[in-house]
Amino acid sequence: MCVCDLPATGGSTFVLAAGLFLLIAGVLVTRWVRQSAGRLSVVVAPLVLLGGLVFAPSVNDPCVSPTTTTTPAPTTTAAPTTTAPTTTTAPTTTAAPTTTAATTTTTVAPVVYSVGQTGPAGGNVFYYSETAFTSTGSVCDSDCHYLEAAPTGWIMSSPTGQTNCLVPGTIDSDPRCFWSGNLVDATGAVDSAIGSGRANTTAIITQADGGSDAGYAATVSDAYRGGDQTDWYLPSKDELNELCKYARGQTTGTTSEICSNDTVVPAGFSERGYWSSTSQGLNVWYRYFGSGNRAYDSKNSDYCVRPIRAF
Repeated sequence: MCVCDLPATGGSTFVLAAGLFLLIAGVLVTRWVRQSAGRLSVVVAPLVLLGGLVFAPSVNDPCVSPTTTTTPAPTTTAAPTTTAPTTTTAPTTTAAPTTTAATTTTTVAPVVYSVGQTGPAGGNVFYYSETAFTSTGSVCDSDCHYLEAAPTGWIMSSPTGQTNCLVPGTIDSDPRCFWSGNLVDATGAVDSAIGSGRANTTAIITQADGGSDAGYAATVSDAYRGGDQTDWYLPSKDELNELCKYARGQTTGTTSEICSNDTVVPAGFSERGYWSSTSQGLNVWYRYFGSGNRAYDSKNSDYCVRPIRAF
């Protein structure tokens, strides 16, 4: 049995009445058929029932939705679409940005030396000045702070023919040499200050009439190539004083402090006198390392030689 919502129109009343009528008619016919034995009742009853069956289907079933006929809408043909011509823009090529590698500057801290250490040319550092001094012609020129002396035995590595100026083949701690080949003319080598020995040596070996002759104090010092350096020279009077103090183990102190006259055997040096490059007229200053005393003597005297350099 289906259950549905009855329509809200008058059709619902009619269906109810028809059903009630059929129910009553069926009851009456059934009773009549039972009570009547006549042939007529047997015929009439089926006819009545048949009529009810024929009539009942004509009543609309409220549970069935009425058939709705939909009229198809007229087909509208769309106007043809006009497509505007497509304009293709060439792709823009952007050059990749140029990357410049950053420049890295590496600052190398200067090497600090102490007196007694081996210097950059293989010699012994014997003097240090916090205030820069000038040594024209040296590697440091106007910004020098150190002096180093050639090591003991330096003459053995000098060019052939310049070994032991005075007596070839005899080597003390340092060779003994005449000061210059020019014995009669004064030179411009008169400076005494720290750093002036390089200029004095140049003045000696550029002097005419024997200044550049090999085998003398200035030329032997200039020819030394320890550490592959070319700026070795014969020390000035003040530089020789500092070298004497170093050789005797004396505290460097100031340049105004002279080498002590105490009896101290210098380490790695001769106790004899050493030439300076500072001249005094036709004579030259020298200093005894065994006693610390200084004096000057003629150019043709023989004293020891120890080259130095500034850096």
